[in-house]
Amino acid sequence: MRQSILPSEAGAFETPQRRATLATLRRHAAPLLAWLATFCYAAWQLVAQQKLFLHTFLVERVGNPGVAKLPLGYGNVLALKSIMLWQQLRGDPDALKDVQHRIYQRIHRRLQARGVATGQVRPLAEYRMDEITPRRFYREHVRRGVPCVLRGFVPASDRWHFAQLAERFPNAIGQVMEKRTKRVFSTTLRAIFEDGRREYIAEQALLDQNPALKDYFEVERSNAYFPVLGRSSKPILSFLIIGLGSGLNANFHCEESVNWYLAVSGAKRWTLVEAEYSWLLYPAARGTGLRRFSAFLADEEGEPRDKAAYPLAAYAPRYEVVLRPGDVLYFPAWMWHKTVNLDDEGLGVTCRYAPTTVMSNRYFRALQLLSPAFWTDSVKVLTALIRRDMTGLEDASEQNEQESVLI
Repeated sequence: MRQSILPSEAGAFETPQRRATLATLRRHAAPLLAWLATFCYAAWQLVAQQKLFLHTFLVERVGNPGVAKLPLGYGNVLALKSIMLWQQLRGDPDALKDVQHRIYQRIHRRLQARGVATGQVRPLAEYRMDEITPRRFYREHVRRGVPCVLRGFVPASDRWHFAQLAERFPNAIGQVMEKRTKRVFSTTLRAIFEDGRREYIAEQALLDQNPALKDYFEVERSNAYFPVLGRSSKPILSFLIIGLGSGLNANFHCEESVNWYLAVSGAKRWTLVEAEYSWLLYPAARGTGLRRFSAFLADEEGEPRDKAAYPLAAYAPRYEVVLRPGDVLYFPAWMWHKTVNLDDEGLGVTCRYAPTTVMSNRYFRALQLLSPAFWTDSVKVLTALIRRDMTGLEDASEQNEQESVLI
C-alpha cells in the first residue's frame, strides 16, 4: 500500500544543499524561461488578439468597446496609426510631424462641426469597503475594464509617513533620479530621506525587493481582487511610489498592465482618460512600448500648458478624483493618467496585475511586439521575477515612475 508523505516529512527533503541547488538552477534557467514566456505571449497576441495585425490596423477603435466612441473619422485614425507605426520603426518620434499635425487639425474641425462637448468630467464609481465584495469588484470592474475607487480600503496610519518609513526600514532599497544628470540609480530610504530633495527626485521602492516593506503594507490583501483560475493572484510588479513635494506632477502616461494604487500618505489628485481617447492626448512614439507618454506637458488641472497647440485634449472625457490615505484606485491597462501632489508628500503603493480582462488597447500592444527594446525589457523583468531577485531593475528606465516638479 502506498503511503502518503506528510507535509512535515516532505519538508525534511528540503535540505540546505537541495535549496542551494534549486536556486542555482533557477538562476541559470531564468533567462531562457523568460525568453520562452515572452515569445509565447507575443505569439498568442499576434494570432489570437491581433489577428496578424489586421484587426489592429483596420478597426477604428483602439480602446474598450464599452466606452462611447467619438467621431474622429476612420481615415484620420488609420492615418495616425500608420504615422505612429512609421515613427516607431524609424526610431524618430518627429517623422512625418507636419502630416500628423494636419490630421490633428482635421479631427479638430470635425469635432467642432459635430458640436462635440469639451471639458467633460464623467463620474467615477466609488465604494466603501462594506459595499462591494472582491468577487463583485472582479466581475464588474476588472473583467470589464471599468475604473473605480475603494474608499477606506485600509485605516490611515501616521506610521506610513515617509519619515517613519525611513526610520523603520532605513536599508530598504529605493530608486532616485539625479536632478543634474537625470540618471536613475538605487539607494536606501535613509539616504533619500536625508537628502531632503536637494539632489534627488525620489521615485520608488520595489516592494518585491523589500519583503518586509511589502508585508508592512499588507499587499497580500489586494491579491484577492485579481483571481486567476479561481485563486488569488500576485502582482507582476509592486512599487512604493515616493512622491515628495507639494505640486509634484506626473505627466499623462499609460502602461500595459492593470493598476491597483493604495494611497499611503498625503492627498493626491488623479486625472484619468480612457484608452479609446488616446489620439486626443497626442501620444508620442518614444520609449520601449511598455509605457506611452503624451506629447504635451499638462498643468495641475490636467490641461495642456499650451492649449492652442493641443486643442484636441479638451475633447477627451475624463475622470477626476482626489485620493487620501487608505483609499484605493483601480484602473485598467492603457488608461491614461496623471497625478499631482496636494500635500508635501504623496506616497502610494501601486501593484500591477495581469488577470483576464477585456483587451484595452490592441494598437499600443501591437507596437510593443514590434519594439526590440520591449523584448529586452520584458525578458529582464521576467528573469528577475523567476530568480526572485529584483536588484538592477532601476536600469530599465521604463519601469520607473519618473515624476517632475511643475514649473
